[in-house]
Amino acid sequence: MKASAAVLVSAVSACVVSALALPAAAAPPAAATFVAARGGNVSAPVAAEDHVYLATGSTLTAWNRNGDGSLSYTGDTRTTPAHGQLNGLARSGDYVYASYRSYVSEIAGVAVYSIADRDHPQLLGQYAYSNETILSAQSVAVVNGHLYVLDNEQGVFASPLTSPAVPSFSRVFTGWGSYDYAFVNGNRLYATGRTFLSGTALKIFDLTTPMVPQMLGETTLDGYDYFRLKVQAPYVYGFGVAMAVSDVSDPTQITPRGRADAPVAYDGLLLGSHAWGLGLDGIDVWNIADPDLPAAAGHSTIDSFATQASTVLGADALLATSTDRFVRLDANLPATPTQRGEAQLPAGTAAYDIAVRGDTALLLGSAYGLNVANSGDLAPIGRFETSLEPSLQGRAFEQLAVDGSRAYLTSWGSGLVIADIGNPAQPHELGFWSYPFATAIAARGDRAYVGRSTNGGELVVLDVTNPANPQPLGAVTTSKIRRLALNDHYVYVADEEAFGIGGLRIIDVANAAAPVEVARYAGCNSALDLAVDAKRQRVLLACGDSAHLVDVSNPAQPQPLGVYADAGSTVALQGDRAFVGGDTGMDEVSFAAPAQPQRLQHWDLPMPAARLQVGTDARIYALTTLAGVHVYAADRLFADSME
Repeated sequence: MKASAAVLVSAVSACVVSALALPAAAAPPAAATFVAARGGNVSAPVAAEDHVYLATGSTLTAWNRNGDGSLSYTGDTRTTPAHGQLNGLARSGDYVYASYRSYVSEIAGVAVYSIADRDHPQLLGQYAYSNETILSAQSVAVVNGHLYVLDNEQGVFASPLTSPAVPSFSRVFTGWGSYDYAFVNGNRLYATGRTFLSGTALKIFDLTTPMVPQMLGETTLDGYDYFRLKVQAPYVYGFGVAMAVSDVSDPTQITPRGRADAPVAYDGLLLGSHAWGLGLDGIDVWNIADPDLPAAAGHSTIDSFATQASTVLGADALLATSTDRFVRLDANLPATPTQRGEAQLPAGTAAYDIAVRGDTALLLGSAYGLNVANSGDLAPIGRFETSLEPSLQGRAFEQLAVDGSRAYLTSWGSGLVIADIGNPAQPHELGFWSYPFATAIAARGDRAYVGRSTNGGELVVLDVTNPANPQPLGAVTTSKIRRLALNDHYVYVADEEAFGIGGLRIIDVANAAAPVEVARYAGCNSALDLAVDAKRQRVLLACGDSAHLVDVSNPAQPQPLGVYADAGSTVALQGDRAFVGGDTGMDEVSFAAPAQPQRLQHWDLPMPAARLQVGTDARIYALTTLAGVHVYAADRLFADSME
């Protein structure tokens, strides 16, 4: 009996030791955390001494104007983005005010920043100006110690700046309008913007009594001559297909003055007796000393393509472009434009896609090519600009695929650009394939797969052995291709219902000359996006109002695993963790139990994400284009499992 007891004790002890030696069951990955927001659309900057402040997306950036003409980036508000896209700036003392609006109509307001530390702006608060449910804040202005917010739907709101950090608004003018831009001259406020019928509207207010503005006059000008309107009282000037002048000295009788045909300009600057038209291929100089006879006075080859915001601040003329350039010109030389310096805007003014390779991130810029950045903080380190002719349509880049040392860029207006990224900091172009309406892209080895989204969908298989001369091998007709993913010899197609039924299509491309559809997932008839987990043989499909997790272990018979019913316009997938974009932001969803997906958390975004991407750096990138790139850190367990 004693021996038996000893054996029993020994056996129990061995079991205990064995149990202690076993690894504990792994806890599920923690929820992701917000890191920063960078980049996005720009608006005209404001100045404080040697510093200028530029709105980019949902953040405010600070720049120093150095004595040698260069522009130095000094700080931003990346960790405290606004609730919406910033679209107008005004400054009073140590404060900068920014109007913002969101995709959600009831979200709009004013963000207040302290610039007491000129290098490092600080968000102090975000303030509503109205409790209406349909809001569209478009611009701000400071006049006579008062802050004004101009809302296209609700009119004009004002706050005394007696407590500059905490504005309190009242409506002072009721009436919708086109208030995209606000200009101040003395007691007058000039509000202008594009109309629904492609005209250019102008309203002029007298703010002598700040809380009781008087509208002095309004008009609608020709939208082609006055594509962009600038003010130099007592005249307003139009930049577009003409250099046009109107007299606004009497706002009740706004009178056309001079006009001269001009090379197309999308923006312009006024410098006393001269004006600069900012066009597709440089700067056109005009002598406007005689308002009745504007005269061409020269041309500069300084690159002004895709200027989105411009202003004159003292001795500087500043251009911010959608090609991610911030350009400083000498305003003291109005007859001979002279560039003093240039900087690269961080994270792009409208990044549509991203790929991370080690310590380098490649962000796809809609109007030119690639913004090359440090992957740690998206600080810019270089640009790749395509050789395509400067045209906003021709350079309308939409998606990016990286394979080995190559990057593939689809341009909706022209086709496919192939670049060498062997040195990712200095990409260079290898070739181009003309194919209008190219949207989606996937690539591996000597094959690239291009999807069309307009006038009927099509998947084309390309031989890119010689990138300078890509050759189409075969094609399959679809409805409207939104995204492609490649796994083994199958291409997964997110096909939107437009020219026929859509959904998830699975195309066998083993025979490149005769690709064939082997299956269509029946649970979703219109797909906007997809993400593939090749290891688990799963596809996450964005179906508009829901996201479907689909088993594709047998590509010929895709099977539903689970449906997340709360959102589904764009998706990303890492293991059992999904990131799902919708109108109001991004949801993090656990598919650990696929039939019962669980939302772990929701992040509001200032604009819907056009692209969600899980990078090889264990970060989630929500690319909202105009409102910037919002970055989140996944649990490191994700990084450990990434291949």
